[in-house]
Amino acid sequence: MPANTGWLPLRYTCSPRSSSNTAQAKNPYPMTYTVSRLLLLLLAFLPAVTTARNTHINTSPRPSWLVPWQPDLHKKPNANNIVDGYYLLLAEEQQHAELKTTYHHYIRQIVSEAGIQNGSEISVNYNPQYEKLSFHSIIIRRNGQEINRLPTASFKVLQQEQDLSRFIYSGTYTAFLILEDVRKGDQIEYSFSVTGTNPIFDNKIDVRLYQVTLEPIVNYYNNIITNPQRKLYFKPFNNAAMPQQRSWQGLTVYEWNRIEQKETDNTNNQPSWYNPFVRIQISEYNNWKEVAQWAQGVNTIPSPGEAVKRKITALKQSSGGNPETYLRQALRFVQDDIRYMGIEMGEYSHRANAPDKVLAQRFGDCKDKSLLLCTLLNANGINARMAYVNTDTKGTVSSLLPSPTAFNHAIVYATLGGKTYWLDATISYQRGQLAGFCEPDYQQALVITDTTTQLTPILKKNSGQLVIREKFTLPEAEGQDGSLQVTTSWFKEDADAQRAAMASASIWEKEKTFLRFYQKFYGEITTKDSLLLHDDPDSNILRIRESYLIHHLWKKDSSTNKLLFSLAAQSPSDILPYMTDEKRKTPLAIRYPYQQDYQVIIHTPVQWSLDQSPVHFKNEYYQFDFTSTVKGEQIILSYQLKTFQDHVPVAFLHQYTREIKEIQGTTSLDLTYKPAFMRAPNRPAVQGNWLAIVLVLLAMAVFSHLAILYYRHSILPVQHPLEPLPIGGWLSLLAIGLVFSPMFDFWYLCNADVFKYDVWVTVSSRKDLGNISLVQLYLIGEIIIKAFLLCYAILLAVLFFNRRDTFPFALATYYFITILYLFAGNHLSDYYFGEGGTQKNIWGQDSLVWPLARMALWIPYLRMSPRAKATFIMPHPALLRD
Repeated sequence: MPANTGWLPLRYTCSPRSSSNTAQAKNPYPMTYTVSRLLLLLLAFLPAVTTARNTHINTSPRPSWLVPWQPDLHKKPNANNIVDGYYLLLAEEQQHAELKTTYHHYIRQIVSEAGIQNGSEISVNYNPQYEKLSFHSIIIRRNGQEINRLPTASFKVLQQEQDLSRFIYSGTYTAFLILEDVRKGDQIEYSFSVTGTNPIFDNKIDVRLYQVTLEPIVNYYNNIITNPQRKLYFKPFNNAAMPQQRSWQGLTVYEWNRIEQKETDNTNNQPSWYNPFVRIQISEYNNWKEVAQWAQGVNTIPSPGEAVKRKITALKQSSGGNPETYLRQALRFVQDDIRYMGIEMGEYSHRANAPDKVLAQRFGDCKDKSLLLCTLLNANGINARMAYVNTDTKGTVSSLLPSPTAFNHAIVYATLGGKTYWLDATISYQRGQLAGFCEPDYQQALVITDTTTQLTPILKKNSGQLVIREKFTLPEAEGQDGSLQVTTSWFKEDADAQRAAMASASIWEKEKTFLRFYQKFYGEITTKDSLLLHDDPDSNILRIRESYLIHHLWKKDSSTNKLLFSLAAQSPSDILPYMTDEKRKTPLAIRYPYQQDYQVIIHTPVQWSLDQSPVHFKNEYYQFDFTSTVKGEQIILSYQLKTFQDHVPVAFLHQYTREIKEIQGTTSLDLTYKPAFMRAPNRPAVQGNWLAIVLVLLAMAVFSHLAILYYRHSILPVQHPLEPLPIGGWLSLLAIGLVFSPMFDFWYLCNADVFKYDVWVTVSSRKDLGNISLVQLYLIGEIIIKAFLLCYAILLAVLFFNRRDTFPFALATYYFITILYLFAGNHLSDYYFGEGGTQKNIWGQDSLVWPLARMALWIPYLRMSPRAKATFIMPHPALLRD
């Protein structure tokens, strides 16, 4: 940051605007600009005649009006603060407002070889349209001698146009001098003056003076010399020093002689409006009304010329007399058919070109396009006025002193049907109905009317939305391909921004960009189908569908023989930047406005279990919600994100760092899988294994016979009981469980994988399962035990409702066998096949929790409850007859 910004008022630096600063987490093709050869040729000749004679660099003595001051040229800075091998022994800048001249005087002290490299060039920017550059001295001091380099100085005048990449041409030149024979220990002293100011400002003072520097300045002096009749207003920022004021030769001098050295601030993600530098603003404008009146005189809405009249007639005919349709068509014409290009030379830095000229040349900058749009709208009875905004400082522009240079962009303020619309004519591809138009996030505007007295808030009523659906299909075996389908939908201003971005690249480039995004996470991924794009301009919804194949999706862990898939959900770091520095002292910029609905759907080869806790955060700055659900063979991860402001303040950053870590933790998921029951290649999924079915039927016949035999058994010696109590009380709950238990066991048995022929074929072909015979024996044993438990459950229900004396013992035995089966089965399954999911579900059907809980509840109850003892007392009826 230089010691000050110079005394020249800033010009507009607006660029073609995206309708929103939101985007998908993967790169949505930011708009890139290239200047064609034809455009360069045009610019090369456009101002050539008028500027060629003005680029000459004059030499002259120092001005006679300079205010004397006494620098201490023997002072030295702290050696630890010297950067680039040199320091400024003196920096002097004096501005004579009445003579429109600014004098600059510098002395560089070269202290090392690095200083020779970095401090041996002199460059001065100036605009020949209204400024004249004069050098007064160029001296090198070496060993007590002075070498005058001004007579032999060979300046190169360069027209660099640094803003040309943003389609802005200002006519600024750079006078560049490379000094010869510079040595370590030299002092380089030079002085020059720039005379002239942009006539658009009527010689009013409007200055930002920075009182910080990135390099040491030993002697510093800065002043403004004015007529005493001028009334200046000063506003310091960040404890900047107010000027010392004194009279000199009948003039008023405002002077500063203090400047601070500040290290470069490398803190990332600061809001555009945040400015921590010590500075003071000086303005000759008393209030915003004066600025609005100035702007009204500079950019008065003219009567339409013949070309504009013809366009107005065409718009009226095509809109069918509908004012809303007319507004939309006029806006679309100016946005899309008048390309963005700013020839901002001289007073046209702030004065718009005539609408007829803009229409004829079919290009213009923000103020040109805004004035043309105002002319078109007013001609059809729609009240429209130009409005000034600042796309960087946004709402903080209200903290500045009133001045024209407080703004860097022009838009349109329009009213129709009692409603207010803020229209940005530099946005391309804006679609939708007026009711759905999103107000740009500029926050404050100066509406240019003769009655304006203050800034007008831009209330954000509408905003866009981003909806993403990622659907993964995981294969059943290692080496097979998985698939990914992505559907992304943009709404309102997000659709406008994405539509403009898509228009700037080819389909091939778009596909490659999207593909590279997923290749960062999934490696061997290829495009399956071309992009499918659907644009609904009336509803302003843009939708893109992508389709990919993920090769070798499963990665095998040789130590466990398990397969791993690492899911990487799209990180919100583009919206909520990830940070760990809790000692940060500057606010953190977040994307605003932003609203995202993001869902990841994973189709798994088997039923999965997942235990991820939901995450919910809501505060004044953002809201984040994460939930995970499992539905059979489908995992659903849902993310909702919305921002409420464009930054997180320093006071909240400690909490933000904790929350953002937890938010980031939801974006990754490792799924481990050891295939056990998979279909054999080229076989249908439902082919049955008749041998297993017959085996189960035989087992059930045997177990049914054993159940009948047990039913005939009674507790000896048989007593002739009194009439048993009916089933009631807590036993009613047990009755419900005994009724549904056989149904569930029957359903589990019918859906067992071992009934599928493909399972047995697959197991036979598996080399990693060890002894295949033992595995097949395990499968046979499992299905026989399931058949046994089904028959046992039916037996328990019969014993219960007949209030048999053998029921309590039979129930206890059933619980014990069930627990033993689940314990052994789970361990054998893990041993042979591994887990089906990432972790065991303690509440699932194979959990030990349920039978243990039922045993702990009902066995003591049956043994100790008087009602239970008086209910289950009936022996087998045959024994009663005997």
